[in-house]
Amino acid sequence: MRMESFATWQMLIKKELLLSYRNKTVLISGVMIWLLFIAATVCTFLNYNSGHTQRLEANALFRQQWEHQQRNPHDAAHFGTYLFKPVNLLNVFDTGINDYTGNTYRIEAHIQHEISNSEAENNDTAMRFGNLTFALILQLLIPLLLLFNTSTSITGEKESGTLKMLLAQGLSSRKIIWAKVWANYLLIVVIVLPFFILMTIAVLCSEDMALLLTRLLWILLTFLLYYLLIALLGTIVSAISNHSGKALLGALCFWIFMSIIFPKVITGVADRSYPLMSRAAFSDLVEQGYRKGLNGKDAYNIRGECYINGLLKKYHVDSVSALPFNIEGLTLQFNEDYRTMAFNHYFREIENTFNKQQHFLSLSGIFDPFLSTKRLSMALAGSDYHHHETFFKQAQVYRNSLIRQLNMQLAMHSKDVKGEYTVGPKYFSRLKDFKYQLPPLNEVLQLKKVAILSLTGWILMLVLLLQFVASRVLALNYASV
Repeated sequence: MRMESFATWQMLIKKELLLSYRNKTVLISGVMIWLLFIAATVCTFLNYNSGHTQRLEANALFRQQWEHQQRNPHDAAHFGTYLFKPVNLLNVFDTGINDYTGNTYRIEAHIQHEISNSEAENNDTAMRFGNLTFALILQLLIPLLLLFNTSTSITGEKESGTLKMLLAQGLSSRKIIWAKVWANYLLIVVIVLPFFILMTIAVLCSEDMALLLTRLLWILLTFLLYYLLIALLGTIVSAISNHSGKALLGALCFWIFMSIIFPKVITGVADRSYPLMSRAAFSDLVEQGYRKGLNGKDAYNIRGECYINGLLKKYHVDSVSALPFNIEGLTLQFNEDYRTMAFNHYFREIENTFNKQQHFLSLSGIFDPFLSTKRLSMALAGSDYHHHETFFKQAQVYRNSLIRQLNMQLAMHSKDVKGEYTVGPKYFSRLKDFKYQLPPLNEVLQLKKVAILSLTGWILMLVLLLQFVASRVLALNYASV
C-alpha cells in the first residue's frame, strides 16, 4: 500500500514538473533568473575583490605611514590612523545595511569619531535602488516566480477540467494539493541550488572558510524554509480561488504587501516611535558633559586640579616637578578617559534607541515572513546592525587602548628628556594592528530567534490551513461539479 502511495506521489510530482517544463512562461522566467544570478555572481565577486583589495591597500598605506613617523607620542595620537571594516564573501552576498552605515573608523586623540564613508553616500543609484546581489534575487524575485507558479496550479486544473478527472480516479484532494506544493518547491530548489553550490565553493576557497561555511549553510536553510512557506501560501491562494486571474492577482498583492509595503511602513513606524537625536545634538551633549561634567557640577578645570592634587598626595611631593613621571602625559590620559566616559554615557541613549527599533522590527517580522527572512539573512551574512555595532565597539576599544599607550609612553619616558620627546619607527612598529572578530554564530542565532520562530510558525500554520483547504474546499468544489 505504501509503495502504491509513493508511486502515486511520484507520478503526480513528475506530471507537475513536466507541465512546468513545457510552460514557456515558466521556462523564460527560469532563464531570466539564471541570467540575473550570473550577473549577480559577476557583481558579487567584483565587489568583493575590489572592496577587499582597497582595504588591504589602505591598511598597508596607513600602517606604513604610522610606522615611519618620528613624533612626540601625543602628536602621533593627533595624527592618528584609520580602521576599515573587513569585507567577506557573505557581506557581498547580502550587503544589508553596510552600504549605508559606513566602513571607516577614524582614530584621533580627544575626539571619538563615528563610522563614516558609506558606499551609498556618493552613489545615487545605490542609494535609490541598492546593488544587485544574490540576496536581492533570492528574497524578491524567486518568491515572485514561485507565487506565479503556485497561484495558478490548482485554478489551472479547475479551468481545464482535469481536477474533476483526478478526483474521479480516486486520488485524494490532499495528494493533489501537496503534489502541487512539492513539485513547485523542487523546481525552485533546482533553480537556486547551483548558485549556493557555487557560493559554497567560493567560501571553501576563502581565508575565512571556518567562520563563513556554517553561516552559509544557515542562510541556505533559511531560504529553503522561506520558499516552502511561499509554496504553501501560493497553493492555498490557488485552492480557494475560482479563476487563475484572480489567484494571480491575489498572490501578486501578497508579494507587494509582504516585500515592499509592510517593510517600508513598519520601518517608518519604528523611526517615529523611537526617534534618534541628531548628530549635532549628540556632539553638543558630549562636549558639554566633558566641559561641565556629567553631573553639571564637575567642570573641566576643577577635575584637573583635583586629579593633580591627588597625585601629589599619593606620591608625597609638593610640586609636579617632583613627580617621578611627566605629569602632562597622565593629565592628557585623564582628560581622554573622561571624554570617553562622556561619549559612552550619551551614546548609550542612542544605542538603547537603536535596540528598541531593532526589537520592534524583529517582533514585526512575526506578521511578515519576508521581513524575518531578510533580517535573518543579513544577520548570518554579517551585514546587519548587530555586526555594525560590534565593529564599532571593537574599533573603539582598540582606539582607546592605542591612545592610552601613546599618552603613557609620554608620561613614563619623557621626564628627564631635554627638548621635545619623540619616538621613531622602532616604537611605532611594535604597536599591534586592529583585528576585527565576527560575533559567534550562536550569539547571532540567539538574537534572531524571533525570526527563526516566525518562519517555522508560519510554515506550521500554513500546513494546517492547507490541510483544511484540501479536505474542505476542494471536496466542496468537486461535489458541486
